Amino acid sequence: MELRHLRYFVGVAEDLHFGRAATRLGISQPPLSQQIIALEGELGVQLFDRTSRAVALTDAGTLFLHEARATLAQAERAIMVARRAARGELGELTIGFNASAPFVPPVARAIHDFRMAYPEVHMTLSELSESGLRDALAARSIEIGFLRSLREPEVPVGAAARLLMREGLVVAMRPDHPLAIHDRISVQQLDAQPMVVYQRGLNGGFTEELLRLMRIEGVQPIVAQEVREVSTLFGLVAAGIGITIVAQSLRALQSAGLVYREYDDPAANSAMWVVHQQERLSVPARHFLDAIVQDNSGS
Repeated sequence: MELRHLRYFVGVAEDLHFGRAATRLGISQPPLSQQIIALEGELGVQLFDRTSRAVALTDAGTLFLHEARATLAQAERAIMVARRAARGELGELTIGFNASAPFVPPVARAIHDFRMAYPEVHMTLSELSESGLRDALAARSIEIGFLRSLREPEVPVGAAARLLMREGLVVAMRPDHPLAIHDRISVQQLDAQPMVVYQRGLNGGFTEELLRLMRIEGVQPIVAQEVREVSTLFGLVAAGIGITIVAQSLRALQSAGLVYREYDDPAANSAMWVVHQQERLSVPARHFLDAIVQDNSGS
């Protein structure tokens, strides 16, 4: 039995006239009659009572009509789903990111715009450490990731990295900190200042590079505490443990216990990278990458 047989049957059942049904279905009447007879033979059931004057559905035909319509409707849905999936309108998209990525405007904008454009794509977002993100890429448990790294990050075989943006840095501190009276903070003003920093080995070497640049200028900061999470970083600064230096985009947090001052060192910056699978990338993932690259090139 083929779908066309069901369409022929439904056409005759709706018109209860072989001639009119044949015209609507775009075939001649004799082949249509033969197809209905063949369908009845395959089912072993008479679907129509035929007389010289009228055509009527049998009880079996009436029940079969309901199921035939449902089958055709399901087939149409299956075709639609396949076509929409091929266009990237349905499916899955898995994204990994570091703790600060959602505060970077291009990242937040891309996630929002993608959800608006493709509401039926199920997006799974996972916060991962830098090493966890690389492992997830290698295992293909994510297709796209965002991470901070001063230099182009190392990625697994079969993956690629694109620079999304570079941004300057700010010094975060309590409002009553002595340095808070300044609009800009020079590297020399940080000499012997207690600092709360990201744990070394995290965030693409951000802390290591920051401290290295400070030492080149003869500045010896005091690392009061190393942390893993951005929430802990700001919490300890608000508690007065020390100051911290973060990417400008993290000012969006606007903690009530902190103020931000420009860090006056052009050599010090932070970069956000988008990393992704190169092979067997899903259609939704390609749409997402195209959108974020286009948005960033136009901004």
